[in-house]
Amino acid sequence: MFNNTSNLLLQTMLYLAQTDNITFPLNYTAEANNVILEGDNVEVKCYGEYGCFSLIGPWQDVSSRPVNVFPEKPEKIAPRYCLYTRNNRNACQYLDHKDHNSVITSHVIPSMPTYFITHGFLEGGDRPWLKEISRQILRRYDANVIIIDWERGSGSPYTQAVANIRMVGRITAHLINVIRKELGLNVGNIHLIGHSLGSHLCGYVGSVLQTNFGVTVGRITGLDPAEPHFSQTDPMVRLDPSDAMYVDIIHTDSRPFIKGGELGLGMSSPIGHLDFYPNGGENQPGCNHGMMKYINRENGSFYQGMRRFLACDHVRAHEYFNESVNTLCNFVAIECDSYEEFLSGECFSCLSDTKWVCDRWATGKNMPPLLPVPLILMHRHIYVYTHSQTETRHFVRTYTE
Repeated sequence: MFNNTSNLLLQTMLYLAQTDNITFPLNYTAEANNVILEGDNVEVKCYGEYGCFSLIGPWQDVSSRPVNVFPEKPEKIAPRYCLYTRNNRNACQYLDHKDHNSVITSHVIPSMPTYFITHGFLEGGDRPWLKEISRQILRRYDANVIIIDWERGSGSPYTQAVANIRMVGRITAHLINVIRKELGLNVGNIHLIGHSLGSHLCGYVGSVLQTNFGVTVGRITGLDPAEPHFSQTDPMVRLDPSDAMYVDIIHTDSRPFIKGGELGLGMSSPIGHLDFYPNGGENQPGCNHGMMKYINRENGSFYQGMRRFLACDHVRAHEYFNESVNTLCNFVAIECDSYEEFLSGECFSCLSDTKWVCDRWATGKNMPPLLPVPLILMHRHIYVYTHSQTETRHFVRTYTE
C-alpha cells in the first residue's frame, strides 16, 4: 500500500514540476530572449553561434510531446564543465569554449581517453554520484574526466528542461571542437555518459559533432534514458545508435510512465547497439526500504532522500555503472527474448548456431571504456548484425542491499 502511495506521490511531484510556470511566454521577442526569429516564423529560433532550433517536424508530436518549448538562452542555462585528471583529482578545473586559454592551460592530456559525465532533471554537477564515477574512472584509467553541470537549466518545468538539453548539447559540442582544435584531441576517444535526460543530452552532443564538425565520438552510455517526451519519438529527438560509433544502454526503470498506480521514468525500448536490462529492467533489488534510509544516505536531506526513495529504480543505472568500473566480479548479461524466458533458464547459453549472445556491460573486463576497432570486430554479431535486423535485449540478475 505504501509503495502505491509513494508512486502516486511521485506522479504528483512530477506533474507539479512539469506544470510549474506553465504560462511560458508564447510570443518571444529578440530583446527579451536574446534570440533571432526567422522572419514571422515563431516555430524556428536562432541563438547566434549555436544555430537555430525548430519546434516542428520530428520535434512536434501530439501524443509524446503535447507541450513543446524552445531552449532558454545560453546565458541563462550557462552549463559549466569541470575537468578532473590524475593531476587534479580533487580540484575542479573549469573549461570554457569561449575562453580558449582555459583549454590550452588545462590539465587535459589529448592522448588519453576523455569521459564526459552528466546528470538529469532537477540535479546539478555537484551530485556525489557524478564525483564518485569520476574517482572510479581515474582510479582505473589515466584519463580526462569532465562533468557537465547544467543545473541552471535542469529545473522545472520538465518540458523546459527537455528543451534545454538541446542547447547544452550544442554548447558541449562546441567545447569538444575547441579541445580538438587547440590540443589535438581524438574525438574517437571520447566516451559520453549520461543519466536520464542526460542520456539524450549526450545523443545531441554526438549528433551535433557529426553534423557541424564532421567527427564522431567513440561511445555513448545511456543510464536509464528518460522516457517522458522521448518514447516513440523520431531518432533525431532521442539518443540512438547513429550518435556514436557505439551506444550502450542500461535500463533499470522501464515500466510504463504511468500505469496502474506505478511509475517508470526510463525507456523500455532498445535504443542502442546493445541494451542491458538488469533484473528485467524494472524493479531493482534494494528499492523497497523505508524512506528514512534514503534520507540518511543523503546526509539528512529530506528533499534528496525523498527523491532517491521515489526514484530508486531509476538511479540504480548510474550505481550499477559506477560499480562496474573497478569491480572484480563482472556483470555478465545474456541475450534473451524476454525476462520470463531468462528466469525460466531458456537462455543460459552464450552460444547460438551463429553467434555469441553474452556480454559484459560498462567498463568490464572485455569491454574497454572506449570503442577501438577491435571491440567492433569482437562484438559484431551482437551489436551490428543482430541489432540491425531485430531488437535484442540482454538480461542480468543483480543483488543489492
